[in-house]
Amino acid sequence: MAEPDSNLPGDEGKKGARVWRPVVAILAAVAIVFCAWSAWQYAQGNDPLAFLSGDALQTVSEPASADGQAAATPQIAMTANTVTADDVAAACAGLSFDGSDVSVAADDVKAVLTANGVWVEQATTDDAPAMVDATARRAAALAKWASEQNVGLSDVTWISEDANGAVRLVVRYGCNGAPTSGDASALLSAAEGYAISGDAYAQLGDAPAFAQQGGEAPTLPDDSAITVVQKKTVDGEALTKTKTTYRVVDQNGKNVSSKSDSADGSADGSASGASSQQGATVTVSITVDGSSAGAGSSSATLTLPAGATVYDALASCGVSFNAKATGYGMYVSSIAGLAEKEHGGMSGWMYSVNGSTANIACSSYVLSGGESIYWWYANVEY
Repeated sequence: MAEPDSNLPGDEGKKGARVWRPVVAILAAVAIVFCAWSAWQYAQGNDPLAFLSGDALQTVSEPASADGQAAATPQIAMTANTVTADDVAAACAGLSFDGSDVSVAADDVKAVLTANGVWVEQATTDDAPAMVDATARRAAALAKWASEQNVGLSDVTWISEDANGAVRLVVRYGCNGAPTSGDASALLSAAEGYAISGDAYAQLGDAPAFAQQGGEAPTLPDDSAITVVQKKTVDGEALTKTKTTYRVVDQNGKNVSSKSDSADGSADGSASGASSQQGATVTVSITVDGSSAGAGSSSATLTLPAGATVYDALASCGVSFNAKATGYGMYVSSIAGLAEKEHGGMSGWMYSVNGSTANIACSSYVLSGGESIYWWYANVEY
Protein backbone atom coordinates (compact mmCIF):
# COMPACT_ATOMS: atom_id res chain seq x y z
CA MET A 1 0.00 0.00 0.00
CA ALA A 2 1.30 3.42 -0.91
CA GLU A 3 2.21 5.75 1.99
CA PRO A 4 0.01 8.83 2.44
CA ASP A 5 1.30 11.88 0.65
CA SER A 6 2.47 14.29 3.31
CA ASN A 7 2.26 17.19 0.87
CA LEU A 8 -1.48 17.09 0.33
CA PRO A 9 -3.30 20.41 0.61
CA GLY A 10 -4.50 21.07 4.22
CA ASP A 11 -1.93 18.87 5.94
CA GLU A 12 0.47 21.80 6.47
CA GLY A 13 -2.10 23.70 8.54
CA LYS A 14 -2.83 20.64 10.65
CA LYS A 15 0.87 20.24 11.42
CA GLY A 16 1.20 23.87 12.52
CA ALA A 17 -1.74 23.52 14.87
CA ARG A 18 -0.24 20.43 16.44
CA VAL A 19 3.08 22.30 17.07
CA TRP A 20 1.60 25.43 18.67
CA ARG A 21 -0.93 23.78 20.96
CA PRO A 22 1.70 22.65 23.58
CA VAL A 23 3.40 26.04 23.47
CA VAL A 24 0.16 27.87 24.11
CA ALA A 25 -0.69 25.48 26.93
CA ILE A 26 2.67 26.11 28.63
CA LEU A 27 2.32 29.88 28.32
CA ALA A 28 -1.16 29.72 29.76
CA ALA A 29 0.10 27.68 32.73
CA VAL A 30 2.90 30.18 33.34
CA ALA A 31 0.45 33.07 33.23
CA ILE A 32 -1.84 31.35 35.73
CA VAL A 33 1.08 30.69 38.11
CA PHE A 34 2.32 34.30 37.80
CA CYS A 35 -1.13 35.68 38.52
CA ALA A 36 -1.45 33.48 41.58
CA TRP A 37 2.03 34.51 42.82
CA SER A 38 1.26 38.20 42.20
CA ALA A 39 -1.95 37.94 44.17
CA TRP A 40 -0.03 36.34 47.06
CA GLN A 41 2.63 39.07 46.93
CA TYR A 42 -0.03 41.79 47.07
CA ALA A 43 -1.60 40.01 50.04
CA GLN A 44 1.81 40.14 51.79
CA GLY A 45 2.11 43.88 51.10
CA ASN A 46 4.90 43.46 48.55
CA ASP A 47 5.22 44.75 45.00
CA PRO A 48 5.41 41.79 42.60
CA LEU A 49 6.93 44.04 39.91
CA ALA A 50 9.79 45.27 42.08
CA PHE A 51 12.17 43.05 40.18
CA LEU A 52 11.72 45.28 37.12
CA SER A 53 13.57 48.11 38.88
CA GLY A 54 17.30 48.30 39.52
CA ASP A 55 16.78 47.89 43.29
CA ALA A 56 15.31 44.43 43.35
CA LEU A 57 17.30 43.46 46.48
CA GLN A 58 16.46 46.61 48.41
CA THR A 59 13.72 45.95 50.94
CA VAL A 60 13.91 49.25 52.83
CA SER A 61 13.86 52.58 51.02
CA GLU A 62 16.75 54.89 51.75
CA PRO A 63 15.68 58.04 53.61
CA ALA A 64 16.33 61.30 51.88
CA SER A 65 18.78 63.71 53.40
CA ALA A 66 18.02 67.36 54.08
CA ASP A 67 19.24 68.37 50.64
CA GLY A 68 16.99 65.88 48.94
CA GLN A 69 19.79 63.46 48.10
CA ALA A 70 19.48 59.85 49.10
CA ALA A 71 21.31 59.16 52.31
CA ALA A 72 24.32 56.88 52.23
CA THR A 73 23.69 53.24 53.03
CA PRO A 74 24.13 52.85 56.81
CA GLN A 75 27.08 50.76 57.95
CA ILE A 76 26.76 48.13 60.66
CA ALA A 77 29.53 48.57 63.21
CA MET A 78 30.77 45.16 64.36
CA THR A 79 32.31 45.21 67.83
CA ALA A 80 34.17 42.34 69.51
CA ASN A 81 34.76 42.23 73.26
CA THR A 82 38.15 40.89 74.26
CA VAL A 83 39.69 40.08 77.61
CA THR A 84 43.38 39.60 78.38
CA ALA A 85 45.23 38.13 81.33
CA ASP A 86 46.16 41.68 82.34
CA ASP A 87 42.46 42.55 82.39
CA VAL A 88 41.85 39.63 84.74
CA ALA A 89 44.63 40.73 87.06
CA ALA A 90 43.26 44.28 87.04
CA ALA A 91 39.79 42.95 87.83
CA CYS A 92 41.20 41.08 90.83
CA ALA A 93 42.40 44.42 92.19
CA GLY A 94 38.82 45.69 92.24
CA LEU A 95 36.84 42.65 93.34
CA SER A 96 33.93 42.99 95.72
CA PHE A 97 31.52 40.35 96.97
CA ASP A 98 28.16 41.03 98.53
CA GLY A 99 29.21 44.59 99.27
CA SER A 100 32.56 43.64 100.82
CA ASP A 101 36.00 44.35 99.41
CA VAL A 102 37.74 41.09 98.47
CA SER A 103 40.31 42.61 96.14
CA VAL A 104 43.87 41.41 95.81
CA ALA A 105 46.71 43.38 94.23
CA ALA A 106 47.22 42.67 90.54
CA ASP A 107 50.92 41.99 91.17
CA ASP A 108 50.02 39.30 93.70
CA VAL A 109 48.15 37.08 91.24
CA LYS A 110 49.10 35.17 88.13
CA ALA A 111 46.29 34.92 85.59
CA VAL A 112 46.00 32.48 82.71
CA LEU A 113 43.29 32.93 80.10
CA THR A 114 42.05 30.47 77.48
CA ALA A 115 39.07 30.48 75.14
CA ASN A 116 37.08 28.60 77.75
CA GLY A 117 38.05 29.89 81.15
CA VAL A 118 40.19 31.83 83.60
CA TRP A 119 42.77 30.49 86.05
CA VAL A 120 44.14 32.62 88.88
CA GLU A 121 47.04 31.58 91.10
CA GLN A 122 47.70 33.42 94.36
CA ALA A 123 50.05 32.88 97.29
CA THR A 124 48.34 33.71 100.56
CA THR A 125 49.59 33.68 104.16
CA ASP A 126 46.12 34.01 105.75
CA ASP A 127 45.23 31.37 108.28
CA ALA A 128 43.15 28.50 106.90
CA PRO A 129 39.63 29.75 107.85
CA ALA A 130 40.29 33.21 106.42
CA MET A 131 41.96 31.74 103.34
CA VAL A 132 39.04 29.44 102.53
CA ASP A 133 36.49 32.24 102.96
CA ALA A 134 38.48 34.79 100.94
CA THR A 135 39.32 32.36 98.14
CA ALA A 136 35.72 31.25 97.69
CA ARG A 137 34.43 34.82 97.65
CA ARG A 138 37.14 36.05 95.28
CA ALA A 139 36.54 33.20 92.85
CA ALA A 140 32.78 33.78 92.85
CA ALA A 141 33.22 37.53 92.38
CA LEU A 142 35.64 37.00 89.51
CA ALA A 143 33.23 34.53 87.86
CA LYS A 144 30.52 37.20 87.98
CA TRP A 145 32.92 39.72 86.45
CA ALA A 146 33.86 37.25 83.70
CA SER A 147 30.20 36.67 82.80
CA GLU A 148 29.70 40.42 82.42
CA GLN A 149 32.46 40.65 79.80
CA ASN A 150 30.32 38.73 77.26
CA VAL A 151 33.25 36.87 75.75
CA GLY A 152 32.01 33.33 76.28
CA LEU A 153 34.16 32.38 79.26
CA SER A 154 32.72 29.28 80.91
CA ASP A 155 34.35 29.13 84.33
CA VAL A 156 36.86 30.60 86.76
CA THR A 157 39.37 28.51 88.74
CA TRP A 158 41.14 30.09 91.72
CA ILE A 159 44.22 28.38 93.18
CA SER A 160 45.44 29.54 96.61
CA GLU A 161 48.93 28.39 97.62
CA ASP A 162 51.23 28.71 100.57
CA ALA A 163 54.55 30.56 100.47
CA ASN A 164 56.27 27.53 98.94
CA GLY A 165 53.72 26.95 96.19
CA ALA A 166 51.82 24.07 97.78
CA VAL A 167 48.14 24.24 96.90
CA ARG A 168 45.95 25.06 99.91
CA LEU A 169 42.61 25.39 98.13
CA VAL A 170 41.45 25.21 94.52
CA VAL A 171 37.86 26.12 93.63
CA ARG A 172 36.02 26.51 90.33
CA TYR A 173 32.80 28.39 89.55
CA GLY A 174 30.80 28.57 86.36
CA CYS A 175 30.63 32.11 85.02
CA ASN A 176 26.88 31.86 84.62
CA GLY A 177 25.04 31.62 87.90
CA ALA A 178 28.00 32.07 90.24
CA PRO A 179 26.83 32.81 93.81
CA THR A 180 26.67 36.44 94.90
CA SER A 181 26.27 35.92 98.64
CA GLY A 182 26.75 33.30 101.36
CA ASP A 183 29.32 32.02 103.81
CA ALA A 184 32.19 29.69 102.99
CA SER A 185 30.05 26.58 103.36
CA ALA A 186 27.36 27.87 100.99
CA LEU A 187 29.91 29.12 98.49
CA LEU A 188 31.79 25.82 98.34
CA SER A 189 28.51 23.95 97.98
CA ALA A 190 27.69 26.12 94.96
CA ALA A 191 31.08 25.52 93.31
CA GLU A 192 31.49 23.21 90.33
CA GLY A 193 34.34 21.62 92.24
CA TYR A 194 36.89 22.29 94.97
CA ALA A 195 39.61 20.61 97.02
CA ILE A 196 41.35 21.65 100.25
CA SER A 197 44.76 20.39 101.31
CA GLY A 198 45.06 18.17 104.34
CA ASP A 199 47.15 20.78 106.14
CA ALA A 200 44.61 23.56 105.59
CA TYR A 201 41.61 21.38 106.37
CA ALA A 202 43.17 20.31 109.66
CA GLN A 203 43.25 23.96 110.71
CA LEU A 204 39.49 24.39 110.26
CA GLY A 205 38.58 22.70 113.52
CA ASP A 206 37.22 19.32 114.51
CA ALA A 207 33.97 19.52 112.52
CA PRO A 208 34.11 21.88 109.54
CA ALA A 209 30.74 22.72 107.97
CA PHE A 210 31.90 21.40 104.60
CA ALA A 211 33.79 18.42 103.22
CA GLN A 212 37.45 18.53 102.28
CA GLN A 213 36.54 18.23 98.62
CA GLY A 214 33.42 18.29 96.52
CA GLY A 215 32.09 18.33 92.97
CA GLU A 216 34.31 17.65 89.97
CA ALA A 217 38.01 18.12 90.64
CA PRO A 218 39.25 21.36 89.01
CA THR A 219 42.00 20.98 86.43
CA LEU A 220 44.70 23.12 84.83
CA PRO A 221 44.27 24.73 81.39
CA ASP A 222 45.78 21.64 79.74
CA ASP A 223 43.26 19.43 81.60
CA SER A 224 45.96 17.96 83.81
CA ALA A 225 45.20 17.42 87.49
CA ILE A 226 45.95 20.05 90.12
CA THR A 227 47.96 18.38 92.87
CA VAL A 228 46.36 18.87 96.27
CA VAL A 229 47.90 16.75 99.04
CA GLN A 230 44.93 15.32 100.91
CA LYS A 231 46.82 14.13 103.99
CA LYS A 232 48.22 16.34 106.72
CA THR A 233 52.00 16.59 106.38
CA VAL A 234 54.64 16.73 109.09
CA ASP A 235 55.86 20.23 108.24
CA GLY A 236 52.44 21.73 107.66
CA GLU A 237 51.87 24.88 105.64
CA ALA A 238 54.51 27.51 104.97
CA LEU A 239 52.68 30.75 105.74
CA THR A 240 55.63 33.12 105.94
CA LYS A 241 58.11 33.90 103.22
CA THR A 242 60.93 34.05 105.75
CA LYS A 243 60.79 30.28 106.14
CA THR A 244 61.71 28.09 103.22
CA THR A 245 60.64 24.49 103.51
CA TYR A 246 62.01 21.76 101.29
CA ARG A 247 59.97 18.62 101.51
CA VAL A 248 58.95 15.57 99.55
CA VAL A 249 55.76 13.72 100.42
CA ASP A 250 54.42 10.50 99.02
CA GLN A 251 50.86 10.05 97.76
CA ASN A 252 49.60 9.49 101.32
CA GLY A 253 51.09 12.73 102.58
CA LYS A 254 53.85 10.96 104.51
CA ASN A 255 56.97 13.08 104.80
CA VAL A 256 59.89 11.27 103.16
CA SER A 257 62.36 14.15 102.93
CA SER A 258 62.12 17.55 104.54
CA LYS A 259 64.25 20.43 105.70
CA SER A 260 63.23 23.92 106.85
CA ASP A 261 65.41 27.01 106.93
CA SER A 262 63.92 29.67 109.18
CA ALA A 263 64.68 33.37 109.17
CA ASP A 264 66.87 32.95 112.24
CA GLY A 265 68.87 30.23 110.51
CA SER A 266 67.52 27.35 112.57
CA ALA A 267 66.74 24.14 110.76
CA ASP A 268 64.50 21.21 111.50
CA GLY A 269 63.84 17.80 109.98
CA SER A 270 66.19 16.30 107.42
CA ALA A 271 65.76 12.88 105.91
CA SER A 272 69.42 12.88 104.97
CA GLY A 273 70.53 13.69 108.49
CA ALA A 274 72.28 16.84 107.31
CA SER A 275 72.00 20.09 109.23
CA SER A 276 71.61 23.49 107.60
CA GLN A 277 74.03 26.27 108.33
CA GLN A 278 72.66 29.71 108.99
CA GLY A 279 72.43 31.67 105.75
CA ALA A 280 74.79 29.25 104.00
CA THR A 281 74.43 28.07 100.42
CA VAL A 282 76.18 25.62 98.15
CA THR A 283 76.86 25.97 94.44
CA VAL A 284 76.92 22.90 92.22
CA SER A 285 76.70 22.04 88.54
CA ILE A 286 74.31 19.47 87.13
CA THR A 287 74.03 17.75 83.76
CA VAL A 288 71.15 15.59 82.56
CA ASP A 289 72.12 13.44 79.58
CA GLY A 290 69.70 11.26 77.65
CA SER A 291 71.75 11.09 74.46
CA SER A 292 72.30 7.34 74.75
CA ALA A 293 68.58 6.90 74.06
CA GLY A 294 68.40 9.58 71.38
CA ALA A 295 67.28 12.35 73.72
CA GLY A 296 69.11 15.58 74.41
CA SER A 297 71.20 16.84 77.29
CA SER A 298 71.26 20.01 79.35
CA SER A 299 73.42 21.55 82.06
CA ALA A 300 72.98 24.19 84.73
CA THR A 301 74.78 25.78 87.65
CA LEU A 302 72.69 25.98 90.81
CA THR A 303 72.94 27.74 94.14
CA LEU A 304 71.07 25.79 96.81
CA PRO A 305 70.59 26.06 100.57
CA ALA A 306 73.20 24.28 102.65
CA GLY A 307 72.14 20.72 103.31
CA ALA A 308 70.57 20.29 99.87
CA THR A 309 70.78 16.88 98.25
CA VAL A 310 71.31 15.58 94.73
CA TYR A 311 67.54 15.15 94.57
CA ASP A 312 67.08 18.83 95.49
CA ALA A 313 69.45 19.79 92.70
CA LEU A 314 67.50 17.78 90.15
CA ALA A 315 64.26 19.33 91.37
CA SER A 316 65.75 22.82 90.98
CA CYS A 317 67.25 22.54 87.51
CA GLY A 318 64.00 23.04 85.61
CA VAL A 319 63.75 19.60 84.01
CA SER A 320 60.54 17.63 84.53
CA PHE A 321 60.90 14.27 86.23
CA ASN A 322 59.00 11.57 88.08
CA ALA A 323 60.16 10.00 91.33
CA LYS A 324 58.76 7.71 93.97
CA ALA A 325 59.55 7.04 97.59
CA THR A 326 61.20 3.74 98.48
CA GLY A 327 62.64 2.27 101.63
CA TYR A 328 66.05 3.59 100.59
CA GLY A 329 64.96 7.10 99.57
CA MET A 330 63.66 8.75 96.43
CA TYR A 331 63.96 6.77 93.19
CA VAL A 332 63.92 8.73 89.93
CA SER A 333 62.06 6.74 87.28
CA SER A 334 61.77 9.32 84.48
CA ILE A 335 63.44 12.57 83.42
CA ALA A 336 62.21 14.84 80.64
CA GLY A 337 59.72 12.20 79.53
CA LEU A 338 62.34 9.46 79.15
CA ALA A 339 61.31 6.67 81.50
CA GLU A 340 63.03 3.59 82.81
CA LYS A 341 62.80 0.33 80.80
CA GLU A 342 61.87 2.13 77.59
CA HIS A 343 65.09 0.89 75.98
CA GLY A 344 65.52 -2.49 77.59
CA GLY A 345 64.58 -4.16 80.83
CA MET A 346 67.61 -2.74 82.67
CA SER A 347 67.57 0.75 81.16
CA GLY A 348 67.01 3.71 83.46
CA TRP A 349 68.54 6.76 85.12
CA MET A 350 71.73 6.78 87.21
CA TYR A 351 73.77 9.57 88.69
CA SER A 352 77.36 10.28 89.63
CA VAL A 353 79.03 13.00 91.66
CA ASN A 354 82.46 14.24 90.59
CA GLY A 355 82.75 11.27 88.26
CA SER A 356 82.02 8.61 90.88
CA THR A 357 78.82 6.59 90.72
CA ALA A 358 76.96 6.98 93.99
CA ASN A 359 75.67 3.95 95.87
CA ILE A 360 72.99 5.75 97.90
CA ALA A 361 69.65 7.31 96.96
CA CYS A 362 69.83 10.78 95.45
CA SER A 363 67.72 12.15 98.32
CA SER A 364 70.35 10.91 100.80
CA TYR A 365 73.41 12.37 99.10
CA VAL A 366 74.06 15.73 100.83
CA LEU A 367 75.99 18.30 98.82
CA SER A 368 78.83 20.29 100.33
CA GLY A 369 79.41 22.65 97.41
CA GLY A 370 81.47 22.55 94.25
CA GLU A 371 80.20 19.15 93.11
CA SER A 372 79.54 18.19 89.52
CA ILE A 373 76.39 16.07 89.31
CA TYR A 374 75.82 13.93 86.24
CA TRP A 375 72.57 12.10 85.48
CA TRP A 376 72.63 9.72 82.50
CA TYR A 377 70.34 7.16 80.92
CA ALA A 378 72.12 3.83 81.29
CA ASN A 379 71.93 0.23 80.04
CA VAL A 380 70.35 1.04 76.69
CA GLU A 381 69.73 -2.03 74.53
CA TYR A 382 70.19 -1.35 70.81
